[in-house]
Amino acid sequence: MQRSLAYALSPAPGLPLRFLLAAPWFGVLAALLLFGAGEHAFVSRWSAPALGATHLLTVGYLGMAMAGSILQLIPVVTGSVLTLSRAAATLSWCGLALGALLLAAALAANLAFLFLPAALCAAGAFAILIAAIAKTLARRAPPPAMPMVRGMRLAVAGLVVTLALGVTLALAFGGMLAVPVPMLADLHAAWGLLGWVGMLVVGVAFQVIPMFQSSRMYPAPVTRWAPWLLAALLAAWSAAVIAGGVGASLAAALLCAALFAFAALSAQLLATRKRKQADATTLYWRLALGSLAGSTLLHLLAPQPQAALATGILFIGGFAIGAVNGMLYKIVPFLLWYHLQQDPRAKKGEVPPIRLILPDALARRQFWWHAAALAALLGASLLPAWLGRPASALLAVASGLLALDLRRAAVRCRAIKALFQPS
Repeated sequence: MQRSLAYALSPAPGLPLRFLLAAPWFGVLAALLLFGAGEHAFVSRWSAPALGATHLLTVGYLGMAMAGSILQLIPVVTGSVLTLSRAAATLSWCGLALGALLLAAALAANLAFLFLPAALCAAGAFAILIAAIAKTLARRAPPPAMPMVRGMRLAVAGLVVTLALGVTLALAFGGMLAVPVPMLADLHAAWGLLGWVGMLVVGVAFQVIPMFQSSRMYPAPVTRWAPWLLAALLAAWSAAVIAGGVGASLAAALLCAALFAFAALSAQLLATRKRKQADATTLYWRLALGSLAGSTLLHLLAPQPQAALATGILFIGGFAIGAVNGMLYKIVPFLLWYHLQQDPRAKKGEVPPIRLILPDALARRQFWWHAAALAALLGASLLPAWLGRPASALLAVASGLLALDLRRAAVRCRAIKALFQPS
């Protein structure tokens, strides 16, 4: 892990920000979909509203947030320029947004004719990003940057597999292809959540937990071999599932054990952080790591398929979105502050400190709303009639607060920049 970063290679602020600022609104949309469906959304992971909301969260929320974060982090960490034109970024943003909306509508309302355009929009959007990202990741990176780069390379490979499986399923749901849908759906979910989202969070954690949390660095063997181990176990599980399930349970158990070990190690590093006062990002990392550990234990110990919905809520809502939310409260204000500082018209004292661009008090407030929503969603998986709509409402509030916090910070910095006088 490197603490000296090439900030001069940061892309234009509008490039990552368009993705980062849009992400939480898909959480609001997912919550509204769940609220409208009520208890029916929580009867199974396969319910139509649950599938629609899941894809709003994964393609929309996480897709947007991770795209923006990667576009910002890769050039800064690797020291290599990432080339993506404004037109290509806009096309990718539109494809992600439209793909998430169409896919959610297709799944929630069983509209077969929407599956193909939804898949093409999402796959095309990701293909634009992958082309730019892969070119930069293929270059030689400084040794201290390799832990994150290694994880990102494998995460991009996981995304490619996820997209291939997703397009295949879309063709099947649209009536254009005959395939074993249940098996491919399980593979698609596993590669999307573990091979793409999980791998990316692990790789980014190697960089941002020591840097932003002032903790000790991850042990070198962990940063070198953990991503490869996760990828190998996921591939072994996939092969076992395709072969008819022989050895699938063992591979799943080993994969869960590896993820649990990562969560435990990361939590131990957070416990040794130099800063005693925990900010909102620290709270989010604790929630994310606890949710990851909880989801692995639930998958191993609880009966299936009854616990599948709760496992997904913990992994997506607690681990993935928890980690992303914490990073958004770090990345967005830093981006805004850095580009204000770099403006040649800015004079001493005109740029507010990062802590005032997006105060930690606002981030803490949003964290507790999100934690309450997560707890209620877990409760709704057991008592859908009682807690389905309250949990959805809490998720809408939490996601809306994040969206408004980030937007207010961007609007304030735009207003500050407008006041700069020509040199």
